[in-house]
Amino acid sequence: MSGKIDFGLPGLQETLPPDLKNALSGASVSVAYRDGQLIQTRGDTDPSLSIIESGAVRLGQIGMDGSYAAMAVMGPGQFFGEFTIFGGLPREFDAVAVGRTTVGHINGLRFDRLLDKHRGIRSYFLSFLAQRLHAALSFVDDLRHLPLVARVAKVLNMMHQAEPNRSAIKVTQKEIAEILGVTRVSVNKALAQLEEEGLIARAYGQINVPSTERIEQWVRERSRASASET
Repeated sequence: MSGKIDFGLPGLQETLPPDLKNALSGASVSVAYRDGQLIQTRGDTDPSLSIIESGAVRLGQIGMDGSYAAMAVMGPGQFFGEFTIFGGLPREFDAVAVGRTTVGHINGLRFDRLLDKHRGIRSYFLSFLAQRLHAALSFVDDLRHLPLVARVAKVLNMMHQAEPNRSAIKVTQKEIAEILGVTRVSVNKALAQLEEEGLIARAYGQINVPSTERIEQWVRERSRASASET
């Protein structure tokens, strides 16, 4: 999967004022990764915040059989590892580079010093973490209430919003199934329905979204219908 799914959230550095952006960059150590290289492992406890500078990072879990189940794909400006910094918790996901990727790492000590010196940066992180929690709760609510076809449409819409200049989303049925925790056969049926309604067009290894407005409206209608039934 090279299509990004970041739940529609902006990159951290897109909204930081110049002084805080420079301070954050100055505290980080940039590391280059090749395509497919492991960046972090689930269960690691070393406190460190990681900010994607270029390329993309896939978050997921590596199974006992070596298979990889993706949960999100984040691009430049997005960060991960906040659980280790703010909560002292182990990492929840494995992180793998998608293409040639550069990540800036800030260890716990440097991050604490950064917060002491630039207190204003704390409010930005709190805002982003609140947005992430809201997005996660909305995603869980969708899993409980929306039919699968609407959930598939929402995932495709989020991926399209992450890269609005590209009509084609590079994603497979298997990868969508992993994100939603359903079978590939179920995803295939949902995609067929969306294609019948003219909302998408499937090609090998990618899905075209002819009209963002149409699929957004379709998802909103299905969401309202689902809410009225509960």
